[in-house]
Amino acid sequence: MPDKISYKKAAVVVMAITLLSKITGFLREIVLGSTYGATFITDAYLVSQTIPQVLFATVTAALATTYIPLYSKIKVERGEKVAVKFTNKVVNAVLAASAIVTLLGLIFTRPIVSFIAMGFEGETLRLAVSFTRIAFPMVLFIGLSNIFQGFLQSNGEFAIPAFIGIPYNFILIFAMIFLGSTRRYGLVIAALLGAFSQLLILLFGAAQKGYRFEKIFVLNDPDLIKVASLSVPVMMGTAVQQLNTMIDRMLASGLPEGSISALNFANRLNGFVYGLFSMSISVVIYPLLSRLKAEEDLAGFKDKLVRSISVIMLIILPITAGALVLSFPIVSLLFERGEFTRRATAMTASALVYYSLGMVFYGARDILNRAFYSLQDTRTPMVNGMITVGFNIVMNLILVRYMAHSGLALATSLSAALTTVLLIFNLWKKLGGLGGQRLAGVFAKSALSSAAMGLLVFLLYRNFAGYIESAGKLLGLAALGTIVGLGAIFYFALIYLLKVEEARWLFSTAKSSVKKFINFGLRVRAE
Repeated sequence: MPDKISYKKAAVVVMAITLLSKITGFLREIVLGSTYGATFITDAYLVSQTIPQVLFATVTAALATTYIPLYSKIKVERGEKVAVKFTNKVVNAVLAASAIVTLLGLIFTRPIVSFIAMGFEGETLRLAVSFTRIAFPMVLFIGLSNIFQGFLQSNGEFAIPAFIGIPYNFILIFAMIFLGSTRRYGLVIAALLGAFSQLLILLFGAAQKGYRFEKIFVLNDPDLIKVASLSVPVMMGTAVQQLNTMIDRMLASGLPEGSISALNFANRLNGFVYGLFSMSISVVIYPLLSRLKAEEDLAGFKDKLVRSISVIMLIILPITAGALVLSFPIVSLLFERGEFTRRATAMTASALVYYSLGMVFYGARDILNRAFYSLQDTRTPMVNGMITVGFNIVMNLILVRYMAHSGLALATSLSAALTTVLLIFNLWKKLGGLGGQRLAGVFAKSALSSAAMGLLVFLLYRNFAGYIESAGKLLGLAALGTIVGLGAIFYFALIYLLKVEEARWLFSTAKSSVKKFINFGLRVRAE
């Protein structure tokens, strides 16, 4: 990433766009539910998206992950033209592989769908097969989109990759609203058009950064082989995470009714915060770490890595404290309606408490994984992931006996903590130190401030709990939001007084972003 690009400001921009993308995605799910409901049409549509958006996207995302550090290395050592040529080698290889997968998918659609959705039969199976045939070309668009996202991020452009989910969501929303439930094929066609729009936007951004397509197809190219070999452990690491989720659901299936749903809803809330803050920072920091490694700037590499983890702690620890105190009213106000009963709220809130304990470790884990990837070491995160799967299984079997579904959530958090500790230890050995004292200082100050904030929020909520319960959903959310806002102000005032360095530049970055937004608004108004 060029020096003139501020990764702090880039992270703020990515967070803002990611928040908007998540909101539109949530709106898309609401419209999907209201238009098609929990029907065979929805089931068929979701199955049709499994192969392009889950299975193949995982493979190409792993390729894009390993592409970034190699692109940075080639650009530094051999120049921008060679780096673009390398990009074209990857693009052409992904294009060829995507075309083959699409062709095979179109030929063997029915047996593939029958395997993925074994319980489908009759009209549901027929519709799922038809939907999947229409959706299969998405493989081409998604595969290329992942590579171009890596290209743009490597060249300091983060807004466009973060933005592409928004037009996708709106295309599906408009299709569902205007076509309605009677034109069922419009839903999957809209998804295909949405994926194509994402690729077009990324291509436009890549062209602005100097990319020009060139037909280069050399399968035995050393750089291409290295990308493929490095991506295998990344894919296996991703599979390990999916295995953890599958094991949790298998064990939860033997618990009282609603346990799987409670874990799912709690994990969604946990993932919203995690995805908004942790993923935004990791997306921005990864190309920067890759470039610093390519330039052999070890001091800069360590500094940016430690600073990123510190920011994760500063943001996530107070959110954890808030979740511990306010889990029940948060779940109640967001979900408790219709078939989502008081019992479901209690079960989900309990799971949320134990999931939130691991939130800071999830964030640090993502940063540390990308640090290893930027060092072109994809094996260490994979091995650590496998170790923690074993640990997670053992803890699941122990804790589920005493804590039911909450024990499964706690086991997930404990395994995330173990992964983070192992990654820090391995990285400390690899780099010859990691600034442990600096991280410990930030953690202690943030944890102390978070505990104080949690106490304040608890006292405020206890005094206004009756009003929040009886005021209705919107007023209740507004009152709860006010309490959370007061707690956030109190927390940031404390860490500012404690002279946490990262907090001070967080404030300066936020202040600068607000000024730019106001100035932009004034210019638009003047015009």
